[in-house]
Amino acid sequence: MSSRVELKPTRMELINLRRRKRLAERGLALLKEKRDALVMELLSLAKEYQNLMLEVRGKLEKALNQLALARAHMGVYKLNEVIASLRPQVAIEVKTRNIMGVTTPVFKLVQLAEAGVPPYNLLGTTAFLDEAVKAFKDAFASVIRLAEIQAVARRIAEEVEKAKRRVNALENIVIPAIERNMKTIELYLDERAREDVFRLRLLKKKRVKK
Repeated sequence: MSSRVELKPTRMELINLRRRKRLAERGLALLKEKRDALVMELLSLAKEYQNLMLEVRGKLEKALNQLALARAHMGVYKLNEVIASLRPQVAIEVKTRNIMGVTTPVFKLVQLAEAGVPPYNLLGTTAFLDEAVKAFKDAFASVIRLAEIQAVARRIAEEVEKAKRRVNALENIVIPAIERNMKTIELYLDERAREDVFRLRLLKKKRVKK
C-alpha cells in the first residue's frame, strides 16, 4: 500500500502551503539564531576551560610542592597517618540552570566541616601541611568548575548538533518540498485558467454565430 499523500490542486491548498512555508521559514530563522548563539556560548566555554586548565595546573603544582615540604618535615609515616584520619570536608551539590533553552548542570561545593578549622590535630604537623591543604582545596574548587564546564559544553554541543540537523531538514527537505508542491498547484491552476478562458471564447463565438 502506498504512503504517498495526494496533492489537492486547489487554491485553498495553495494558501495552506504558503502559510506552511512562512511558518517553516520563521522556524528556520529562529533555529539559526539559536544555533549561532549556542555556538558562541560553546566558544566562550572553550576559552574559559583553557584558561582554567592552566590555572589548575599552577594550583596543583603549588599544592604538591607544599605537600612535599610537609612530608620532608613530618616524615612519610606521620603524613600518611594524618591523611588516613581525614574525613570528607566538602560535598558536591548538583543543580541545573537554563541556557537558551538548554538544561545544563551546575556543580556547587558544600562545606561539611567548619570553615577555617584544620581537619586534623595540629600537634605533630607542620605549617607546610596547612598550606598544602589550603592549596588542594583551592585547586579542587577549580577542578569542579572544569568538570562543570565540560558537562555544560557537552549538553550545548548536543543541542547545536540537533539544531544543525533541523536547519538542514528545513532548508533542504521541508521548504523545497513545499515550494515544489506550490509550483505544481500554480501550474495546474494556470492551466485551468487558460482552459477556462479558451472555453469562454468558444462560447462567445458560438453565440455570435447564432
